[in-house]
Amino acid sequence: MQKLPKLYLLLIFLAFSAALSIRLYDLDDLPLDFHATRQLFSMIKARGMYYAMSPDLPAWQREIAIQQWKESPIIEPPVFEGLVAASYRIFGENLAIPRIYSILFWLLGGFFLFRLAIQASSLHGALLALLFYLFLPYGAIASRSFQPDPLMVMLIIIAAWAMWNWRETPTLKWAVAAGLLNGAAIFIKNVAVFPLFGLALALVLERGFWPSLKDRQTWIVAALSVLPVAVYTLYGTFIAGFLASQFGLRFFPNLWFDSSFYLRWKGQLDGIVGFGPLVLGVVGILVAPRRLAALLAGLWVGYIVYGFTFAYHTITHDYYHLVFIPILALSLAPVAETLYQKINPHRFARFALAILAVLAVALQLWDVRVTLARDNYRPDLVYWAEIGEVLGHSITPVVAIAQDYGGRLAYWGWQPTVSWLTDGDLNVRSIAGIEVDEQTRFFQLIEGKRFFVVTHLARFEAQSFVRQMLYDNYPVYAEGRGYIIFDLQASR
Repeated sequence: MQKLPKLYLLLIFLAFSAALSIRLYDLDDLPLDFHATRQLFSMIKARGMYYAMSPDLPAWQREIAIQQWKESPIIEPPVFEGLVAASYRIFGENLAIPRIYSILFWLLGGFFLFRLAIQASSLHGALLALLFYLFLPYGAIASRSFQPDPLMVMLIIIAAWAMWNWRETPTLKWAVAAGLLNGAAIFIKNVAVFPLFGLALALVLERGFWPSLKDRQTWIVAALSVLPVAVYTLYGTFIAGFLASQFGLRFFPNLWFDSSFYLRWKGQLDGIVGFGPLVLGVVGILVAPRRLAALLAGLWVGYIVYGFTFAYHTITHDYYHLVFIPILALSLAPVAETLYQKINPHRFARFALAILAVLAVALQLWDVRVTLARDNYRPDLVYWAEIGEVLGHSITPVVAIAQDYGGRLAYWGWQPTVSWLTDGDLNVRSIAGIEVDEQTRFFQLIEGKRFFVVTHLARFEAQSFVRQMLYDNYPVYAEGRGYIIFDLQASR
């Protein structure tokens, strides 16, 4: 990387300092501000691993924590959860720890994004890409979350940087580095294969298909990229069996023929990155030099194929678009360089642009602060602990219509749960053509259970079948602020 002027080094230092500071704000609040269901999934796993490592902790808590971990479905390899569990052993169980890790992952990704942008574009383009990546409000909130995505995004960026360097300097060292980093990103979360495969294919085609195909290094990169996830998938599917059920309700090609799919996809991107930056990102591909244009086009095509592959999640899970943030940030670099070349002779224009950039960053920081300060989730800990006390922390799961599939009750209430189907669950099964017999499912779920817990009262009111079934056949065991508990073993 070229030696940077001291002023730019200062600007970069200030940018990273501000990005870190805003993400550390309200760090000790409960992690319910961003996709709580997904975060609780990782929290339960990490706690179970930690308690399994810690025989000195209370026996009843160890039993419940380990059971909750063991009964959680396995999707991605629990690398992040294992890292957090090991850190709990050193620092104690503190939910700020996974947040700090995610923040550091995101910031390290920003460092390599800047390096890639400055190599592929220019200093001024790299600065804009970095500022967009660090201060996009959605990204700032998401980069505090306990889920594998911030780690995956970091590894995708570093892998893209290594792929670029391999294309620029096709040595065995860079080929191995690119392959290992691709493999690490895809292993952490296999959806990373889409942008990285698109990028690799674009660089291969830009160099020349047949020369690349004959190059031993191409096959080294390919083998190292797919080997870790291939071994994990084969083992998890055909040997251990824990992945066998994870491929259902994932693929919905019928949505491709519904115009609302595209409108909802656009709506997701509007809410995450904004329509203006999206358009400028497309312009960036058009004005970029050939090799950078190939890199950007490959990343965009990979993201688009990813969106079609996971069509339902594309329009319902906004965090599925986190991978697009660095892609768009990088796409803005050639736009920034083109603009800078136009205004470079005009000192006043350069000054005005700098002021505009500072104001934009300040507004984004304020937006993030307001979002983080808006909600205080700390009282939830006491609330869920209270319900857990009423239930007695039984090792036997309760059936629940509760927030986040019962995740809050499971974590802070120390109560294993199985969840009644939500409206979203019924909707996705309807799209897949699966009919649900509510009565059959009801009796399957309650078999051997003592309690049916309701804390999501609005959802309970909307589920007429289960509401009538419970009130007609089972007495209320306990009722309090925002919850109703039915006794399933004392039928009327």
